[in-house]
Amino acid sequence: MSDCLIIGGGAIGMMSARYLALSGVKVTLIDQQACAQESSWAGGGIISPLYPWKYDDLTNELSLASQVVYEQLCAQILEDTGLDPQYLKSGLLMMDEYDSDEAIAWMKRYNLNYQSHQQGALFSEIAQVRNPRLLKALKADIVNKGVKIIEHVKIEKLLIKNDKALGVVSSNKTYLADCVLACSGAWSSQWLDLKEEIFPMKGQMIVLKSKPDTVENIVLDQGRYIIPRQDGRILVGSTMQNVGFDRSTDDQTRKALHEFASQRFSSLANAQVEHHWSGFRPASKSAKVMLGKHAKFDNVFLNTGHFRNGINMAPESAKRITQLINHET
Repeated sequence: MSDCLIIGGGAIGMMSARYLALSGVKVTLIDQQACAQESSWAGGGIISPLYPWKYDDLTNELSLASQVVYEQLCAQILEDTGLDPQYLKSGLLMMDEYDSDEAIAWMKRYNLNYQSHQQGALFSEIAQVRNPRLLKALKADIVNKGVKIIEHVKIEKLLIKNDKALGVVSSNKTYLADCVLACSGAWSSQWLDLKEEIFPMKGQMIVLKSKPDTVENIVLDQGRYIIPRQDGRILVGSTMQNVGFDRSTDDQTRKALHEFASQRFSSLANAQVEHHWSGFRPASKSAKVMLGKHAKFDNVFLNTGHFRNGINMAPESAKRITQLINHET
C-alpha cells in the first residue's frame, strides 16, 4: 500500500509526485492512458499566465513563485536524467492590454515592469519550457526517485468506508493508500465529487517549421501567442472552445492561426504547418485553482483546475500540496 495515490499524470501530477517523493512519501501515480499525453503536452510551455492581471491572487502567487525556481529545477532534472526540458528565457512581447489601467495597477502591486518595444511591451524575464520534453524528463525523474507509475487505468470513484477514503476503484481493481491526491485536470469531475465542476475547454494549436531566430521572443496579442523553439519551430495558439471532449481539429482554425502568425511575421506566411492538434484545459466557472483538502474527506487532496496555467504553476502547486499532505506549515 502506498502512502499517497496520485490520480493524473500530467505536469501537476508528476510534479506533485516529485516533491512528495523527495519528502520521503511513498507515491503511486495512476493515469487513464500514458502519462503526459493531455493538456500539459498540448500547451505552449510559457512560464507565466498570458495576461496575469486577469487572474486571482492565488494563480499569481503560484505562478510567480514557480518562475523563481524553474530554471534551477530544469537544470536539476537535466542533471538527474540526461533529458533536457529546454528551459529558455526568451522574453514575452505583449502587443496589447499592457497599458490598461488594470495591467498598470497589477504591475505596480507586484513591482514588475517592462521594456518599451516598438511593437508593445517586452517582459524580458519571462521564460518557456518545451513542455513535451519537460514531461518526458519529469516521468524519468520520478521513476528514478521511486514513484510507481500505473498507466492505462481509469479510476471510477473513491473507495469510502466509515466516511473515510481508503483509496480508489477502477473497473477491475482497488488501489489502497493513506491519502489520495486528485491531479486529473479536465477529468477530475468524472470520478470525484467536487464543490465546483471541472470541465474541458478545448484549445487548438499548430506548429510551423521555420529557421532559428526567425522569431526572437514569445509574442502575445489578442489572446493568442507565438512561441519560438530553439530549433526554429514556431508554436501558434490557441483557441477556446467549450465543446466537451471533442478532439477534432478543423481547417478554418488551422488557417486562422497561421494567418495570425504571418500577419506579425511575414516570413511565416509560407512556413509549413507540421502539426495541428487540440488539448483540453481543466476549466471551471470561477476559473480558480483547486488546491487543498477535499470538502468531505480529510485524506483526499486536490491539485487541479489550473485551466491554461498548469505548466507555469506546477512547481509551487506541488510544493504547497506536499506541505499540506505532510502537515507542514
